[in-house]
Amino acid sequence: MDFVQVLAGACPSEVTDILAIVKFVLNAICIAVPIILIVLIVLDLSKIVTAGNLDDKMKKEVTNKIVTRIIFAVLIFLVPTVVRLVFTILPMPESDWNVNNVSWKDCWDGK
Repeated sequence: MDFVQVLAGACPSEVTDILAIVKFVLNAICIAVPIILIVLIVLDLSKIVTAGNLDDKMKKEVTNKIVTRIIFAVLIFLVPTVVRLVFTILPMPESDWNVNNVSWKDCWDGK
């Protein structure tokens, strides 16, 4: 156990490295997925506009796709909040490096 970690109440480097990778993946997903969904929504809307005959069945089908994609985009934006909430609730196991009662939330925040 590193003396500096004990004094600062820091997480071990293994936990910090894993959480950094998880943060990077979550950030990439939270950026890429909504962009992809917006592009797909624009393509769906262009299908409606370019269609010569606008029947109700086609409009309803495309509208349902758009609504589900918007719901997925909102849910993707909420993933970091849910992860932070889980880390706030989740208890940290007792170990030799956790002498200062460091929580998962502190490790996630990089404290």
